[in-house]
Amino acid sequence: MSSAKRYLFIALSFVLALTALAVFSPRTVHAITATLVQVVNTSATPVPQEEAATRFQAAVCLISGSISTSYNVCPSPTNVATFTVPTTTAAGATVRRLIVENVSGFCSNFGNNAVVIKSIRLRGQAVPDVVSNGNATFTHYVPVGAPYSYVNDATTGVLANQPENDYNFGQTTKFAFNPGDTVTLESVYFFPSNNDTQDLFCAARVEGYFVTN
Repeated sequence: MSSAKRYLFIALSFVLALTALAVFSPRTVHAITATLVQVVNTSATPVPQEEAATRFQAAVCLISGSISTSYNVCPSPTNVATFTVPTTTAAGATVRRLIVENVSGFCSNFGNNAVVIKSIRLRGQAVPDVVSNGNATFTHYVPVGAPYSYVNDATTGVLANQPENDYNFGQTTKFAFNPGDTVTLESVYFFPSNNDTQDLFCAARVEGYFVTN
């Protein structure tokens, strides 16, 4: 028994010696080397600065049909469904590209609730680096939400007793257009065979920024 106690004492002494060595021995200091990275902002290699860029906004409104025209929801002049991308900013900077970040708005169609608008689209020329596959223009789509359908009552003027579908849409985007391009707002809708009633309007707000020199 005394022999076992002696071996246990030796083992505990060895453990305590190792612990003391670990606690009181000097630490190795590791140096951290930081590498300086210099970013150069030139016209050839500009640093992206979206918040500092020149902002752009456009209001466009598409009208088709007699009821929508009489309803007069779009500002004068009505049915301005296009805008032209500026070639220079108001401050005189040359525009290299328009980047559209958000498209939002609302639509309605009248006279036939079976006609359902599914999306709106912005159509313009393709950017220089494009795989067009034969397309002369490039179209960007924004989905439209499900319609709220009802029939107007008899006291609503030009809309009296007319079936109506109302929609909202809004989407964050990264659509690109060239300076000088004409961009057109269009609607995409579904309808039963031989029952195509194109009485509708869509009002959209297009927002983004210019890439300049």
